[in-house]
Amino acid sequence: MDEHGRTPEAQSLHPAPPSGPADPTEGIVEVPGIGIVNLRAGVPDSVAPASHGRLLSERWQARRASRLLAFQVLCEADVAHHAPGEILDRTLASPMVDEDDEVLAADAPSEVLHRMLGSEEHAADVVSYARDLIGGVLRNRPELDRKISERATQWPLEQMAAVDRTILRLGLYETLYQHGIVPVRVAINEAIELAKLYGGDSSPRFVNGVLGRIVESDEARSGERQDKP
Repeated sequence: MDEHGRTPEAQSLHPAPPSGPADPTEGIVEVPGIGIVNLRAGVPDSVAPASHGRLLSERWQARRASRLLAFQVLCEADVAHHAPGEILDRTLASPMVDEDDEVLAADAPSEVLHRMLGSEEHAADVVSYARDLIGGVLRNRPELDRKISERATQWPLEQMAAVDRTILRLGLYETLYQHGIVPVRVAINEAIELAKLYGGDSSPRFVNGVLGRIVESDEARSGERQDKP
């Protein structure tokens, strides 16, 4: 037993803390397109100041606002066949209020978009990334639709709900073409969040399943090509 009365077996389950000061940079990593992320609890404020966490949160919200804006434009363009540029300009010019002409609740997605577009610091980035998403989806739509059709054989694109179809295109574009900016898992998770907000009860599971199968298939093909001499 040790000085605390623990047997050797208990000591192996509860090892003594390492001697010497901990490395304050341990667990600090950089995620492409996001920035510095603290993966370790208890890092001193001098290494990961509170202001950094706030900036990181705002960056995430700005990206989410861009996705919301892109989704609204792409969905209306798909259903009503209006020009995407006109939809975007009209959306940016429209006040985002509820039926009582009051700003939406703080946790409502439209309020996040409204707040980010009203911020001098973030508005330009929100619109810029939204334009990238809109243009990217439209340019690559034939390829996106082909991949979706291959992995959603029971649901032809023309029979899908417009919301689900738009979310799949948007999420797949970020997954396949923006992976240097947005990690694949993040792109899929964000598509699922859009499905929760705007789709039906089964939309989140449907979106997750289709995007997951496409990513797995592409990764398997990539592995096969690398294995070939």
